[in-house]
Order: sequence, then C-alpha cells, then structure tokens
Amino acid sequence: MELKKKKKIQEFQIINSMKKALWESIPCKCQKDDVMKSHPIQNCEACRCRICWNSVPQKSFIVKDEKGKDKTINKIKLVRGKHEDIIGWSFNE
Repeated sequence: MELKKKKKIQEFQIINSMKKALWESIPCKCQKDDVMKSHPIQNCEACRCRICWNSVPQKSFIVKDEKGKDKTINKIKLVRGKHEDIIGWSFNE
C-alpha cells in the first residue's frame, strides 16, 4: 500500500497589513452621476487608494522560477505611501 504525502497548505500572508489604513478615512470626492467629475478624470485620493489596494493579491499565486518550475507564493510584503496607501508589493522566492 502506497502512502500518499499530504502537501502542507500554507495560509496566504500579507506582511505590513493593517486593520484600517489612513486612506480608508479619506472621503470620496467623485460625483457618480457625472463621468467628467469622477476618478480618474477628476483626482480622487480615496478612489486612487482603493484601486491600489485592489491590485494586491489576496490569495496564493504561482510564478515560474529561473529554471522554469512553478513556485507557489504564499507571502507578500506591502510597500506603503504617506497615506498608508499601497504603492507596491513584493515577494521572495
């Protein structure tokens, strides 16, 4: 009888995450009924920050390493700006 190895499933981790960032308190300045007065045509800091947050992965993802093998990424690190908004994220293989 063959014993099958169970893969250890790791939870996805976001390093430098916060319960509530400063940008979440910034009110939206967009007028939803007028396209010309909405983001991105009109500057709205709240919408810009929300779009940046939505670009952050929320679950594990797969990348190819230098040898062409698939590698699962379970941990990312956020880079934050002056309003604690997301200006980038990175991962280590």
